[in-house]
Amino acid sequence: MSEADQGETIFDDGFRRVTRGPAPLALIRLRELLLDVATDGADVTRAALEGFHSWRFVSTLCGTEWARGGRRSSLAARRVLRRRLRALGARPISFEAASALPIASPVHLEGTVRSLHPGRATSHIWSHSAMTTHNVRLDVEEGHDFLLVEETGRTTRVIAARGHLINAERLDAGDRASVFGMTDLMLDGPHSARDQGSRVLALRAGDDAPLLVRLALPPPAAQAP
Repeated sequence: MSEADQGETIFDDGFRRVTRGPAPLALIRLRELLLDVATDGADVTRAALEGFHSWRFVSTLCGTEWARGGRRSSLAARRVLRRRLRALGARPISFEAASALPIASPVHLEGTVRSLHPGRATSHIWSHSAMTTHNVRLDVEEGHDFLLVEETGRTTRVIAARGHLINAERLDAGDRASVFGMTDLMLDGPHSARDQGSRVLALRAGDDAPLLVRLALPPPAAQAP
């Protein structure tokens, strides 16, 4: 695979991203900054950092807008990362509340994952994997658009492009997940663009931040065999 084959390829309802891992020094600096920011005494920032579950998942964000400035140990970089962590530590809001916000508002929504194509043989929605070519290890992340369903039955479409699954190897239909993104509106089916009643809430990446998806894992005691 050549350098030209790396990067993110967008499909109609998803993406495939092939990247080299970050330089060790860049990841070390980002890790040090995040640990420093997470010790500011706020429970929300500590909980957000613990939500990654592994530094390997932090590494997938190392070269993205989310970690912008993270290679520099500056006050500005700390402020950016503190704001990012606080957003990840914030409690989810209701779909109804999100629908009332202006387009491009940052939100955290939580619900059950449902496939856009329930007839497919696999329940796979998102995955991390790796491949080696010319003795170089490459990280592969693939994601598909999906529906997030609230307990009330309200549904939000999640646009996977420029997204990252930040705490698990895969996400399947039926899993419970948190999604951090920007609000948008989409047409619900083959309706006219003038039909405002056919528009539904969607979440997507923002101009300066990727979409983040976090699998809702059971508490440690529940994970024990």
